Amino acid sequence: MRHSLGHWHGYFYQTGGARESDGTDSMMTLVIEPAEDEQDFKANAWSVRGRFTITGSWFKGENDIPQIKFKTAFPNAIWVPVFFNGRFDVERNALTGVWGYSSEPESSMGRMEFRRIPPRYLTVYPSIKDLSDNKSRSLWRFAIAAVRNDVRREHCPWSYFAQRRDDRKTVVSLTIRYIYFGKPLSGEEIATHYRAVQGLTAADACFYGSMIYLKRAYTFIHE
Repeated sequence: MRHSLGHWHGYFYQTGGARESDGTDSMMTLVIEPAEDEQDFKANAWSVRGRFTITGSWFKGENDIPQIKFKTAFPNAIWVPVFFNGRFDVERNALTGVWGYSSEPESSMGRMEFRRIPPRYLTVYPSIKDLSDNKSRSLWRFAIAAVRNDVRREHCPWSYFAQRRDDRKTVVSLTIRYIYFGKPLSGEEIATHYRAVQGLTAADACFYGSMIYLKRAYTFIHE
């Protein structure tokens, strides 16, 4: 259990291992802590859905592989609870499994995986599907993208800040139209929304999510 404590960062994936294609979910960060019972744990988490809590448990499965289950509880009523069923992969240092709206793994909606990789690198890390299709090429592309991102961050050019500004505006405006009110998104806008949300760290996504909720709270809607 002690190996699974601390910070984890991850994504929702489709059944085949590609990242979610509807653009509504960002990277999620969770900080796992021990609970009162020896086999239970709790966690504070955040993403574009805001800040939320997680409760879960672990137990030994076949071949003594640590199995993990947890449930997310979102404060905003528009988000229903999400369940995770998986295991701790010692070799890859990953929490890997499936997610769904039921605690039964058989009713899962897709895959879910959390890593210790720093968020700024995880934004360009290959999906489960990409690694399965061509691991060496995917990791090479990741290495190049990670170095380029670090160079941009260290030199702080105007293009770096302009991109962050544009991503914030895109995520806030399109999420409001997608979930709450406004003109329905076109296919091109959904794709733009997806790219912007998936490129955020969980911290940025949570901040933009708070801006979305604030704007929604101060907007009158005629029903």
